[in-house]
Amino acid sequence: MIIGATKKAQPLFSVVPTVEDVEHEKRFVKANPLFSWHANYININRKKVLIFLNDQTYTPIILQDVNAKTKKKLPELFQEAMRIAFELAEISSEKTEEYLKLAGNMQVTTTSNRSIIGSINLMADELSSTKLDLSQTININEMVFYSNYIHTKLYKQGYNSSAAALQDALKKPLKLEEVVEKEPYIVKKNWNYSEFSQLDTLNSAEQQWEKYREALVGNNEKLLTAFKKHLIVVKGLSEKTVKRHIEHLYFYLNIYLAEYERVTPIDSGDSAGAFLGDFFVRKDLSSSLTSLKQNGSALKKFYQFLYEANEISENELNDINEYIRAGLEEGVEYLDFTMEDEASWF
Repeated sequence: MIIGATKKAQPLFSVVPTVEDVEHEKRFVKANPLFSWHANYININRKKVLIFLNDQTYTPIILQDVNAKTKKKLPELFQEAMRIAFELAEISSEKTEEYLKLAGNMQVTTTSNRSIIGSINLMADELSSTKLDLSQTININEMVFYSNYIHTKLYKQGYNSSAAALQDALKKPLKLEEVVEKEPYIVKKNWNYSEFSQLDTLNSAEQQWEKYREALVGNNEKLLTAFKKHLIVVKGLSEKTVKRHIEHLYFYLNIYLAEYERVTPIDSGDSAGAFLGDFFVRKDLSSSLTSLKQNGSALKKFYQFLYEANEISENELNDINEYIRAGLEEGVEYLDFTMEDEASWF
């Protein structure tokens, strides 16, 4: 059984074995969400309240006053609470034991599902303002309440509660889906910027530069195509997110680098920082705090890709990430100043 605990909650799982093969675990969780849970905790009256949600059914488990003593028994407490949660959903004890046997021993790893963590955080906010009976380790009353909670993801699937989703999941024969090991993804480099390394772009004739600029943009297109495939196949990002990243990078590569700085992405050095901290926020009329952060995210992923494609070194990547961080800070400061200045006119 896999528990994806937040970084904050990791110390509470100190007695629980950690997942050895993280990449295999990610594929296991994706293939077997019914046997995967996420967890985070909150402090209420100086007592830690640990919140679990099942990845597939959003079944809640709430353990209270998890301290140095009780966390040593966390796997046993979790199983006890799970039996109660399943009983609340009217699951037979035989089916519950079948599930526990198939799920195996608890293993902890990092989080991998933002949607689940978002729901846990929503529960945490609500529980923080609720008067809880902290004398009980397993908070059955709140588990009953959140078992009948409406989750948008479940509602779209036709379930009006996590209890209904759990009932339906356990009606079917229980089995662990086989994890298919993927072949290592190899970046196919069909771009080539070597011809630009000898070009003095600042002093070349305009006609000569136009010829090279056309070739540069062509290489940028090939690079973006490979990067897009990498984001979808390797990183598992949605088409919508990938499209946004590509749109931001098109402007950065073909307008800023090619037209303004006249450099290739391989030789761009501190360009990412200068772009975020100055050019983008001053020249792009659509710039905002949101679009600035989106550009920063796209640039980080892009240069990480260049590193994985062996186009830049680890030291260069570290320097570029620092330029991006500094550029974002400067860009935010500029936008904050301009928004304050505009507000003063009203």
